[in-house]
Amino acid sequence: MALRQLELLISQSRRATENEEFSDSAGLSTEEFIQYANDAQDDLQAGISAVSPEIFMIQTSITAISGQEAYSIPSDAFLGTRIDLLEYSPSGDDNDYYQVKQGRLPERLTGVETTPSFYIIRGTSFLAQPRPGDTTGLFRLTYQRRLPRLEIRQGQVLTATLATDSITSLVLDTTQGIGDTELEEENFLTVVDKNGTVKMQDIEFTDVDASTGVVTIAAGFTFDSGETIAVGDYVVRGGFSTSHSQLPPNCERYIVSYINWKILKRDSSNDSQEQGVELQVLKKSIIDSFAEPDNDVDYITVLDDQFLIPEDDL
Repeated sequence: MALRQLELLISQSRRATENEEFSDSAGLSTEEFIQYANDAQDDLQAGISAVSPEIFMIQTSITAISGQEAYSIPSDAFLGTRIDLLEYSPSGDDNDYYQVKQGRLPERLTGVETTPSFYIIRGTSFLAQPRPGDTTGLFRLTYQRRLPRLEIRQGQVLTATLATDSITSLVLDTTQGIGDTELEEENFLTVVDKNGTVKMQDIEFTDVDASTGVVTIAAGFTFDSGETIAVGDYVVRGGFSTSHSQLPPNCERYIVSYINWKILKRDSSNDSQEQGVELQVLKKSIIDSFAEPDNDVDYITVLDDQFLIPEDDL
């Protein structure tokens, strides 16, 4: 369940900090509130990941290419490199996966092609060691996902025409208001549904016409399998963004409190110190709740099953 959309959290914070009156030339801009909301989300995700990383874990498959050593870690990986488990299947079949253990750069092999036994992280890629020699191999990667950046809605989809892996046309509803200036600051947008679920990301464009709603997609853009756009979806600024934080529901109060604290400091309010103390107590309470055990039995981890005896052999 996603949190409430960012616009509502900003409105709540404006009321709490008495900053409801603003314009392009006066008052605190919405951009400041957006930045503070993202700072809060980043701060809380880092804290939760330290005690309960499985909250943000997801799994993806990467096709192995015979003779290729380097493979990109998904761009949405937390800190760009946070891998929790890498597995490899020489045949691509689910029954053939085995764990590929992590190694270090001095162990790097050259000129060897067979089934990988370990991997090395280098920058935002992992190096398969040895290089895969299979033509049907598949990596299965489990990693901690970075949360999408928080942004407010900048337009609603009126029509969208998609080809196999490209956008033929994308038109926004001019009656709903279009944030063309905000979108063009980055020239990348993300399409989300009403709940903030990312439906298509990293959409590069060259122009947004606020009078017609036409979005000119950059030449060569292609979307990934499974991504789509529907009438009524929303566009937000940035290549990997959303209108609703994907933190657990109990984290919403922290985001609002964090924004309030930053705004009060910005206003030089005497209330900022008290708000800061309350914020730290709230953060500790939330992180502690994720650190608590789930009460299920936690057995000893078995990494090598060759010593396990099937019940039928007893």
